[in-house]
Amino acid sequence: MPASPRRLERLEPAPDLLTVARERFAPRDYRGAALLLDSAIRSGQGYADAHHLLGMCYALTEQPEQALRCFDAAVRLNPRYVEAHLNRAIVLGDLGRAAEAEQGMAQALDLGAPDATGFPTMVADRLANMHAELGRAYREAGAFSKATEHLEAALNLRPAFADLRLELARTRLEAGDPSSAGAELDAVLEKHADWLDAMLLRGLAAYLSGDLEQAKTVWDRASERNPDEPRLESYRSMLARRLREQS
Repeated sequence: MPASPRRLERLEPAPDLLTVARERFAPRDYRGAALLLDSAIRSGQGYADAHHLLGMCYALTEQPEQALRCFDAAVRLNPRYVEAHLNRAIVLGDLGRAAEAEQGMAQALDLGAPDATGFPTMVADRLANMHAELGRAYREAGAFSKATEHLEAALNLRPAFADLRLELARTRLEAGDPSSAGAELDAVLEKHADWLDAMLLRGLAAYLSGDLEQAKTVWDRASERNPDEPRLESYRSMLARRLREQS
């Protein structure tokens, strides 16, 4: 018989590295900001704006190849991220890839026109990110209803932003609703099948719902793709104990 669902009392919040990184970026401490952003992304805060800001740090310290990789990651997560498209085009131009730079600039200008929200794309992106920031702040304060409200508002503006959907799933999970979290994560993984953070959370949602077989399947797949990820070792050990309890 499947184990009964267990409420997740509170996931330990990651350090607010993004805020500290922005504070370092403002006075032009680009190297310090880059170190913080890299840590934030590795710790599960791999949002499009984190990749974009890291790209800016690399661009401003004359590391264009690394900057381009970061901007590519940002637009892969949020294809309508105008600022990332613009900065990507600038870096492509600096690298002498003129045709690609022109194409990227044209795409950015096209995205800058008003879209279905009635706002110019850059404005809608910023509004979505502002809602997301408020959502994260409410989640860290334990106000899950308010957090969900803001994250849903962000997704209404930008339903294709996978990082926002991941954040909503994390919030639902912490609020003790692993089933709804799982549905959000399934939508994320449908388009980003190998996203480690989404796989980790999907396995946790299944585990907390009592579906240990699905948790095992997801975490095994994540382990195949990320054999050195330390979080997987603890999750799979936790799962093994539960499976032994049931045998």
